[in-house]
Amino acid sequence: MVSKTKKTKVVGMVPARLESSRLPGKALIEIEGLPMAIHTCRRAKLSKSLDDVYLVTDSEEIRKAGEKHNIAVIMTGKHHKTGSDRLAEACQGVECDIVVNVQGDEPLVNPRHIDEIVAPLIKDPKLQIAVGVTRYNEKARTSDIKAVLDLKSNVLYCSRSDLPSDARVLVKEQLKMCFIVPFRKGFLLQYASWSPTPLESIEFNEYLRVIEHGIKMRAVLIDDAKISVDTPDDLKIVKELMKKDKIRKQYA
Repeated sequence: MVSKTKKTKVVGMVPARLESSRLPGKALIEIEGLPMAIHTCRRAKLSKSLDDVYLVTDSEEIRKAGEKHNIAVIMTGKHHKTGSDRLAEACQGVECDIVVNVQGDEPLVNPRHIDEIVAPLIKDPKLQIAVGVTRYNEKARTSDIKAVLDLKSNVLYCSRSDLPSDARVLVKEQLKMCFIVPFRKGFLLQYASWSPTPLESIEFNEYLRVIEHGIKMRAVLIDDAKISVDTPDDLKIVKELMKKDKIRKQYA
């Protein structure tokens, strides 16, 4: 008798909160008739890799918005300092193998990119976490996190500072991290059990907790990644891009 291979169950989770320091209430800012976080959820639902999508929040306002738009919502405590820690609480009651963190401030996220970044974890059971990276030419933009990779496409370091240094050699292109981040569920729970690490606390970058514990984080290069919304200027750009966005026509 041939045994059946168990299908890897993958769920998308979209962490969203109202207390954004640079753009308060951004999760519910309307863009072309829909709150920002709802765009993210609906686009994630178009991914072929995700079996389910949840909006994860500590806000009653965001919960109501999710339910109004037929998005499954998981409520968490208000004490979490990072989206990954919030998802660790949320996933405990969800049967799954892989949890994909899709940040709520990515209203232009491409479902195909989700599939591409999840693929390495589905193929390699030893891999615990992956992240998207895209080519990037901006300089001195601290709201974006840049990464440098080893020769096997694992993240060596990631920072709000420009990487690598151009003190001696002209660096024409960097790699910016795109926050579609699949975790194996067991590793996400382990991650959340660790205290914030020194570099994580200095850089305000939760993924340094992974690197500081010596865990390999696979980087997947994606093309044509759109910006996340961190500032009022980002919001203006995203609003203009959304007007012409082709993916929006599939769900709006």
